[in-house]
Amino acid sequence: TANNAWYSAPVTYVVGSNLMKGYQNGKFGISDGIQRQDFLVMLSRFDGVDLSQYEYDCNMPDVGRNSYYEAAVNWGVQNGITTGYMNGKFGVGDMITREQIVTFLYRYAKYKNIDVENVTDTKAKAFPDYNKVTDFAETPIIWAIDKGVINGKSGYIAPQGNAQRCEIAQIMYNIFQKDIF
Repeated sequence: TANNAWYSAPVTYVVGSNLMKGYQNGKFGISDGIQRQDFLVMLSRFDGVDLSQYEYDCNMPDVGRNSYYEAAVNWGVQNGITTGYMNGKFGVGDMITREQIVTFLYRYAKYKNIDVENVTDTKAKAFPDYNKVTDFAETPIIWAIDKGVINGKSGYIAPQGNAQRCEIAQIMYNIFQKDIF
């Protein structure tokens, strides 16, 4: 990463904290997206949970048995961090959207018994694309914007946009700096 880029400190934080890793070629892939299952792997690292205790079968047909992500998805399902899609699948291989990330983080906060109720929707409703937030993500988006977990992207929430790795690093860095979890 470039030392003077806006994402330099966030990327340094997530790599140094072992939340995210670079690629085998030594690059971080700042503009790449991240898949849904990989975000749960990262969040389980953040939590420090012993995933060996999560052999619970989430009964989602696209979650591969003995895959690198199976225990993290099971952890997320068992603790209410994710419910998967309405079709019964988790969405393995799908790029995670900004509103999905915020929803996972909101549910993670609830799992950690962090108060998510004392928020105001003023900042969120000021974004020109607030009306594009999917119903399931509305409360998490309001929480995340009010608490400074996310600050928007070029003046927009971009709820269905795929989050780049540098943006996810920034989100986790914001959480660290604001001591949200």
